[in-house]
Amino acid sequence: MTTLRWGILGPGRIAPRLVRAVAACSRGELVGVASRDAGRAGAFAELHEIPRAYGSYDELLAADDIDVVYVSLPNHLHAEWTVRALEAGKHVLCEKPLALTVEQVDGIAAASARTGRIAAEAFMFLHHPQIHRAIEIAQGGALGRLELVNGSFSFFLTHPGDPRVEPSMGGGSLWDVGCYSVSFARRLAGEEPDRVGAFARFDERGVDRTFIGQLHFPGGLLAQFDSGFAARDRERLEIVGADASLVLDSPFLPAPDGPLPALSLRRGRDVAPVEVPSLDQYGAEVDDITAVILDGVEPTVTLSFSRGTIATLVDLDRAARVNAGLPLD
Repeated sequence: MTTLRWGILGPGRIAPRLVRAVAACSRGELVGVASRDAGRAGAFAELHEIPRAYGSYDELLAADDIDVVYVSLPNHLHAEWTVRALEAGKHVLCEKPLALTVEQVDGIAAASARTGRIAAEAFMFLHHPQIHRAIEIAQGGALGRLELVNGSFSFFLTHPGDPRVEPSMGGGSLWDVGCYSVSFARRLAGEEPDRVGAFARFDERGVDRTFIGQLHFPGGLLAQFDSGFAARDRERLEIVGADASLVLDSPFLPAPDGPLPALSLRRGRDVAPVEVPSLDQYGAEVDDITAVILDGVEPTVTLSFSRGTIATLVDLDRAARVNAGLPLD
């Protein structure tokens, strides 16, 4: 096999970026899209010139000429349909968060091992050169002893029917955008946090609209972050060392979906830009899983890494709910 044939489960708001990424991949082609609404699937297929549209997810999974499935469904469906796709003999790239519980991640890992198919979480920003370069600089000692990492990611979300504010669908800013800072801090630390703390503003249905979290790592690194649906667009990462700091002004959604990547090294009031290339990080994650499947290389985002992220998010959510006096499921 030299070319992977892709199918999309769920023509949602992120799916067009996957269309763009597969189109740019020399070893991939997009052949189908599925929705529970046949009309919606058909309209998406026509708009993006996809050969086939399916009126059910199972119908796409039954297709013999689809090798990889991109799961772009609401959060609560990620684990279920990842496992079902694996069991149908497909490789899977699933949108973040991969699951809502550690047990679900373990179920995905078991299905992957059982079927011999690859499953990976689509944390696209972890594939960008600016993230790789920032971690390389920080871990290489240029900042001195690492003290803390700060992350922010928020935007206004006002549509009442959006799955991201639906409690039964794994809604909340922590799961939608707070997860970026959490995964970055874990990647930078190279270990799992041993303590967490969190507070949140929950709405009347128990969905966090604003979240702040803190992580303590055994090696001494501290991390704090905020996420939310109730403030204007903000995204930023800062790695603070004893001697200098690194600031990423567009760490999560750089060009072509946002501003150009901007990485700067700061020593007191002196600021020096760090050159990093600009590329489509969705394309980079498609290239990554393509190489995993066709060339047998290690994925950038392993299931083990995803398991640690989900475990941390669960702990943070629980801490915030306890502090707010909310019941735990």
